[in-house]
Amino acid sequence: MDPNKVQEIMEYVLDDDFNTQGLIVVRGNKIVVEEYRGISESTLSGLQSVFSNNDWDFDIDEWRNTWGTRDQYSLVTSWSTAKSFASSLIGIAIEEGFIDSVDQYASTYLPNWTGTDKENSVTIKDILEMRSRLQCPLGGNGGSSIYYQEDQLTPSIERDFNQDLPDNGWVYCNADTMLLGEVLLNATGFDAMEFGERYLFSKIGMTVEWWRDGENKYLTYCCLDTTTRDFARFGLLWLNQGVWQGEQIISSTWIEESLKPAAKVNWSETIEYGYQWYMHEGLNDGEDFLDVFAYGAKGYSTNHITIVPSYDLVIVRNSLYSRNINVGSESVRTGDLDDLDNANYHLTLYPGNLFIRGGQVYLMDSSNIKQFNSEAMVKGFIESLIE
Repeated sequence: MDPNKVQEIMEYVLDDDFNTQGLIVVRGNKIVVEEYRGISESTLSGLQSVFSNNDWDFDIDEWRNTWGTRDQYSLVTSWSTAKSFASSLIGIAIEEGFIDSVDQYASTYLPNWTGTDKENSVTIKDILEMRSRLQCPLGGNGGSSIYYQEDQLTPSIERDFNQDLPDNGWVYCNADTMLLGEVLLNATGFDAMEFGERYLFSKIGMTVEWWRDGENKYLTYCCLDTTTRDFARFGLLWLNQGVWQGEQIISSTWIEESLKPAAKVNWSETIEYGYQWYMHEGLNDGEDFLDVFAYGAKGYSTNHITIVPSYDLVIVRNSLYSRNINVGSESVRTGDLDDLDNANYHLTLYPGNLFIRGGQVYLMDSSNIKQFNSEAMVKGFIESLIE
């Protein structure tokens, strides 16, 4: 890799305004780039301005301490990158004989659907591909309103069929992936964390904490906490066709099936969706297009794992993360998020000079709005390779 070009793209990724906590590039099964950082003084200054303009309290020293130094041992969160983990666990459950196939009806493992119009109507494959045809809960980012509820499984199960679907039937919805955790539990007898630890995490050396709702159900659509290095382990496992140190952890057949495009996403002409994975037909940095196949697990605030098989690359980028456990001592999403001092929640800083609160966007510098472009990052690292 050309060190000058690598340095150039690293400077982009680690820009003060992008709130990057961790960056790892793996090639040839080795870490070739690894950087960590905490919050920048310019971001603190921008946040202070936003809070002042809205008459909110802001303790700059508290923010500096909360979002300060980060290293390889610091936790980051997955947000929706967890969906690709949940899909992998379903694949392992099929390989282990707990589930017959993706063509089974989900109602086999969701007894609340028995006797309803959803019985024998929605397959596991439909859910994996985000084509369940069920109405998504309210809120952006895939029906984010369920994140605010103590019981997040019940509203995911008790949904009616959507009468207004796009032509390809694809609707990105957190509630669909929430169902996968219940399918896994009822098929195997293990919840997502137990099953994952037994068949995946421990085998590749990952140490994982996975958030639950107030009813003790794992949030399989999001909220898996680990380190940037451990997310890179998962990406490397997929790059190596499911093999880790000679052991087949995820079947290569499952990986192949997972990466078959089911539908184009509704926000890009070059990105398709499979079994909770995104496939890129190419990479666009805003100026040029690079014709290369890449796939990835994507989470809010650009918490991404990107895999480029033809270049033997795994690239992980995470936003600055802080977990806030104010009720009890465990990572359980509970409490009223209008009263943050008495709620458990996790928060990442936006990858740009913006601040988002209550779904409202506040500009830190309206004269120079910056937003991180993950495709530009991946394209840059590819272009740094010396032929």
